[in-house]
Amino acid sequence: MRHKIGTKLTIYIALVVIITFSISIAVSQFFLPKYYLHQLNQKVNQAFSAYQEFGDEGLVEQRFDVTILSVPLNENTNDLNENLKQQLARKHIALNKFWVSDEVLQKVAEDKSVGKLYDQGKQKSSFIAHYAKEGDQLVMIGASLADFTDIAKFINRFNLVFLLISILVIMNITAFLSRKLTKPLIELKKVAKEIGELDFKQVEIRTGDEIEELARSINKMSQTLKKAQQVLSKRNLDLKQFMTGLTHELKTPLALIKVYSSGLEDGMDDGTYLATINKQVDRMEKIISDMLYFAKMEENHSRKTSFDFIKLLKEVLGDYQHAKANKQIRFQTEVAEFILTAEQEKVHFIFDNLLSNAVKYATGEEIQILFRKEGVLEISNDTTLTDITKIWKPFYVAESSRNKNFSGTGLGLATVKRLAEQAGYTAKATLSNGKITLKIGFCHLPVTRPN
Repeated sequence: MRHKIGTKLTIYIALVVIITFSISIAVSQFFLPKYYLHQLNQKVNQAFSAYQEFGDEGLVEQRFDVTILSVPLNENTNDLNENLKQQLARKHIALNKFWVSDEVLQKVAEDKSVGKLYDQGKQKSSFIAHYAKEGDQLVMIGASLADFTDIAKFINRFNLVFLLISILVIMNITAFLSRKLTKPLIELKKVAKEIGELDFKQVEIRTGDEIEELARSINKMSQTLKKAQQVLSKRNLDLKQFMTGLTHELKTPLALIKVYSSGLEDGMDDGTYLATINKQVDRMEKIISDMLYFAKMEENHSRKTSFDFIKLLKEVLGDYQHAKANKQIRFQTEVAEFILTAEQEKVHFIFDNLLSNAVKYATGEEIQILFRKEGVLEISNDTTLTDITKIWKPFYVAESSRNKNFSGTGLGLATVKRLAEQAGYTAKATLSNGKITLKIGFCHLPVTRPN
């Protein structure tokens, strides 16, 4: 990667330099001479205008660096040219090729301004002259200019040498910069490869540019993937435990059905075999129903409504009136009304399972239910449990022997926990002085009215 980026960087910069210098050479060769001549023409025109305005020959010559001559127009062409040459010689200007033609004189006589460029050939210079009429005098304002072609060639040779030196310097600079640039990229490549191998490492890059931003994004991605892997691993473990528990739960009723069915075939029925088989079938049906409901929770089809949670609690409590013969259920609330926006069916399932679990497994005669104004539901009862760390796990029935006096599937509290977390609620269990308390925090803001 380093060599590829370094090579590309060198080529791109070298191309930019070559194109820039090529344009400079072309401009120097083809456009600068014309521009130089144009500028000199402008200077001579300005000098002529200044001479007409001020009439001070010495001042204009000094200011514009030009030569001003005047000769009588009534002289013949040869005398006129000879006179101009002598004046030029007195001003130390020697011209091999210089002649004012009859055509120029005719135009000047018509009060026209005429410009001429005299190429001096081997002298590698030129002389530009502007002619105009002033009274009976022919006024010439001229300026010498060097042959710009040679100057342009010299500049171009210099540019070529400078180009070669520049390319060498650029190659060294880009080689250094490419190493500096690609070093963090190599680190990113290494970390990306490790992330691809599920080794979610972090990279420390401080370049203060887009590469550092890319590093932060990769670090964030690494953290997210690590958490996702942990969640996935936990789910896989939960699934294995779920299947193990399901197998164990179904194995017992199936074995009993098989035993009692064989007894029926052998004529050993004492009148209870069919009832036992039906009981085990019902138990299997309950296990499968609970399992399907547990699995169905992953389908997030939200049908939220606003309802009075206190009213719902009282309705569910009414279904447990039969339990009061053995257990006393005491219900207290700090509010008369608590409007909750949620899926009512799931909230009903949560409270019903919590209450059912308390009625089944409470060792004392009293079950306490308290709903606080902050939206926290607490159900407390006496218990013989000494460890509740696995109480929310699927198929956990509190007894390691899975004593069937505890006639549950072990999916109720696991489903309650999953539903609560799915809705954004909190589910906790605490054990203190032989009393277990299950808490569900309904964290939505309620509409309350005091008692």
